[in-house]
This record gives sequence, C-alpha cells and structure tokens, in this order.
Amino acid sequence: MPNHSNDTGITAPVFAMLCLLLSGTAQAVSLGQIDTFGDGLQGWRMGFSQTTADHMAIIADGGPDADADGIGDSYLQVNSDSTEPFGGRRLTFFNTDQWQGDYTAAGITAIAMDVKNFSPNEVLNLRLGINGGFVDSTGTSIIGGTFTTSRISLVSSPNWTRVVFSLLPGDLIASDVGKSSNTPGNDVQATLANVWELRLLNSATASWAGAPVTATLGVDNIQAVPLPPALALFASGLVVLLPRRRKQNLQS
Repeated sequence: MPNHSNDTGITAPVFAMLCLLLSGTAQAVSLGQIDTFGDGLQGWRMGFSQTTADHMAIIADGGPDADADGIGDSYLQVNSDSTEPFGGRRLTFFNTDQWQGDYTAAGITAIAMDVKNFSPNEVLNLRLGINGGFVDSTGTSIIGGTFTTSRISLVSSPNWTRVVFSLLPGDLIASDVGKSSNTPGNDVQATLANVWELRLLNSATASWAGAPVTATLGVDNIQAVPLPPALALFASGLVVLLPRRRKQNLQS
C-alpha cells in the first residue's frame, strides 16, 4: 500500500511518528522493569478506549502467583471476537508508554511473561512485536519499522506458562503491516535503539495487526530481561516455554 502524504510532503508513517515524539518524552525502558497489573492496565490498550474497555480487564484473583485456592495475584485478561466488524476482532494489544526506549543500551534482549490460554477450542500463536526507529535525513521515511518474534503455540490449559521472547536482532522478523500506515521493518538495529511501541498479538504469520480470532488470554508479569547466555546459543527465532509453578510450590 502506498504511503500517503499530507500537504507538508511528510509520509503518513513519518507524520505519525513525529506526532508521537512531539507529544511528550516517554519514560525510558529499563532492564528488569515489570508490569504486574496490580494497579490497572498500566498503559496497555487495544486501540480505541471503548474497545479497550470491552475487551480488556484486570482480574483480581487467579494469577500465576495466586495461592493454592486461586486467591490473590491480579492479572490482565484480554478477549477477542472474530465476528466483530471493527475493534476487538484480533487478540492484539499494545503499550506506547513505559515500554518505549533504547533496548540495546538498556541491555534488554528478551521479554518474559506469564500467559494462560482460557480458550477451550483455540490454539493461540503468540508473537511479540516492536515498532520504532528514526526519521531519515530526508525527513520522508523511517529507518527501523515493525518486527515480530517467531510464534509460540499456546494450547488451552488450566495452568500458567512462563514464556521468553528473544529480542536478539537475528531472532526478529520484518512484519507484514497490511493496510497499516506503519513501516515494514527495514533496520532491526534502528528499531531496537528507539522502540516506541511494544505489542502482543496472535498470528500464524509475521503480521503486525494479528489475525481475527475468538479467544481469551491471561497475561501477567511482563518483564524486560537479558536473554540467558545458554539460550542465546540456540537457533534463530527462539521462543522459550517454561512450566510455571506457584510460589508456594517452589518454596515447599
């Protein structure tokens, strides 16, 4: 799809990025930061405010660190309905607040989180996506663009699973933006040096928008981490699944 320009000659993706950068200075991302959803959505959203309200909620109990009776530990629950004509068709949600910044300088080479597929009949293909970069010297295009990790297939389960998405440059895939005004990935190093959107989505292919699906996903403890050196030796596209046990089981 061609990049449409306004009367300034700046293409739509660049104009959108400039508006974002001029709207205020974002908090710099830092190694170890974590979203536990103990105090609301923490800036995560699903597009329009009504779509967010209809499809995202904080559940007070039942998170990965709840007690043996499932009491305590709030988490984020996101649902989508593939039959909806507009927002909410896709299990795609994003953050443009505390997850902005220079991931390379911060030493962030992976994002870890706890996930749970509540959908009885859907296998989810989860991907982490990043968007960012810099305006080029002509001021008309972006060096960087959108990238996603490889997919992780998450089956329906009564248990939480800890997953780690590698953000090593060789593990990231330039994503298909479809009808989006964003820029398909062209320089992964530039994107990692100036990330301005982090998102989680469901798609069998490297899509930025995600695929329509009727599903419900639980998410908790989204954390910026360094990829363990031993794991960094594996093949490109690494996504790690780790069994998640409740804290009291680990302490016993």
